[in-house]
Amino acid sequence: MDGLRKPVGDQPAGVYWVRRLLVLVVVAVLVIAGWFIVTSLLGSGDEAEAPVTDISTSPQATADAAPDPSRPCVEADATLTVAATPNPVAEGTTPAFEVVVEHTGSSPCTLATTAEGTELAIRSGDQQYYSSTWCEEDPGFGDATWILQPDDRKTLQLMWSGERYDDTCTVIAPWDAGSYWVAASIGGIPADEVQFELTA
Repeated sequence: MDGLRKPVGDQPAGVYWVRRLLVLVVVAVLVIAGWFIVTSLLGSGDEAEAPVTDISTSPQATADAAPDPSRPCVEADATLTVAATPNPVAEGTTPAFEVVVEHTGSSPCTLATTAEGTELAIRSGDQQYYSSTWCEEDPGFGDATWILQPDDRKTLQLMWSGERYDDTCTVIAPWDAGSYWVAASIGGIPADEVQFELTA
């Protein structure tokens, strides 16, 4: 016991006490490190069995993925068709055109008849006879805004006098029998151009 309390050797007693403390610290560190290793190995098995939350099916994720019906419709959402009614059109009657909008996409969207890219245009050969954008006073497409759901269908009836106009909406030529083409678009979504006849 005296050797423990009073170290024997040619070094001062303080040196021996420092060595003993270092040995005790190393042992303590090894014990703590061993404990952490054992607990981490045991804990990893528990974590592997913990349930994993599926973010894609959480209520918040579903809400975030909901379609926005206020977004403008684009060509991938809707199909337009235009037809002269009747065809041919006899002189003395007003040429009329039925424009049909069908929602062919998979999510709702908004289509406005006042949006840029809305036009009824008439030509014969390479000569432009009429454009609804020239005549702001014409009732034209009206002022409608539709929130279209998949498979929705809307119909518009548009008119043209049968006369030739210039870009100031001034009549420059009367009714003239012949073949014409009608084109229509709403909000930048075009219909295929269709031929029709004016008869005397």
